[in-house]
Amino acid sequence: ELMARFFASPGRPATIVDQGHQRDIELHVETPPSDLEAVPAREQWRDIFDRLAELISEHRTTLIFVNTRSLSERVAKELTERLGEEAVASHHGSIAKGRRLYVEQCLKAGELRALVATASLELGIDIGAIDLVCQVGSPRSIATLLQRIGRSGHALGLRPHGRLFPTTRDELIECAALVRAVRAGRLDRISPLTAPLDVLAQQIVAECACKPWSEDALYSLMREAYPFAELSREYFDEIVTMLATGIGDGPGGSSPLIHRDRVNGMVRGRRGARLAALNNGGVIPEMGDYRVIAEPEDIPVGTVNEDFALESAAGDIFLLGSTSWRITRVERSTVRVVDAHGAPPTVPFWLGEAPGRTIELSE
Repeated sequence: ELMARFFASPGRPATIVDQGHQRDIELHVETPPSDLEAVPAREQWRDIFDRLAELISEHRTTLIFVNTRSLSERVAKELTERLGEEAVASHHGSIAKGRRLYVEQCLKAGELRALVATASLELGIDIGAIDLVCQVGSPRSIATLLQRIGRSGHALGLRPHGRLFPTTRDELIECAALVRAVRAGRLDRISPLTAPLDVLAQQIVAECACKPWSEDALYSLMREAYPFAELSREYFDEIVTMLATGIGDGPGGSSPLIHRDRVNGMVRGRRGARLAALNNGGVIPEMGDYRVIAEPEDIPVGTVNEDFALESAAGDIFLLGSTSWRITRVERSTVRVVDAHGAPPTVPFWLGEAPGRTIELSE
């Protein structure tokens, strides 16, 4: 009912169609022979990688989900050593788009036995028939688990098959709770944000960039969206004032983006408002990543975290996109590399990746 109100917006009727169908999911928890501890031992990682390789060999196509990009690279490297370079690839948001599309097509065509991915493959991408989905570590939420396991058996009449691989005692408890929640048909609660003012500012700039608006009409328009149904006029006026006067004078400040005619109660976009709306829409912050460029062809390989780039030096070898790269030089916002031809690499790190556990799973 909450999502029906969210999508229909206030004052508009919505009809919920629920056939009561629930997919039958085959879900198992896999643990290494030795007891799990607070931190996984090297032998336990080896057992997990060996078991993953065994499952991949038993199925036509396997999708392996992990929670971080660095773990995606590590798992792909270990499985490549066991199954061959042409059998496994990694997929995450720091790999260049061209490379991601290529491995997606290889998986869809049956040319890859396994793909190790982060949330980059959870939604909206057609990757063909998947026989098995494995999750290394706890996905931290019921919805994420269902979404990921649901990538297998993705056709009418087929049953999803999934394996959970906890790496610590805490994750084992979480995985047991996840299996119980799935079998009970429970889901995570959805809690839409109420009147997010940063989004409101973006929408005001976007609307004013298209045409002039009366302030009253623009306020009414914003309140038609569910998150802003209870938006006060005071907050609306404060955001309009901020956009019309600019934000600060120093670094990080912003010049005015809209013109406000207080006499006639009208607002319209200033020069640059359209470009600002196009370039700054959304709420995902930029992380200051460095581009990785392969020489001599100047081919984009992906990105690495700024801290990792600054701590690296010429000659260092790291793993990205299941390939070892040797750094030739680190420039401003760019890391220049050449193929290291399989030399032993380090695994790059990205900050702020690990997901939080949902309240419903904790309960």
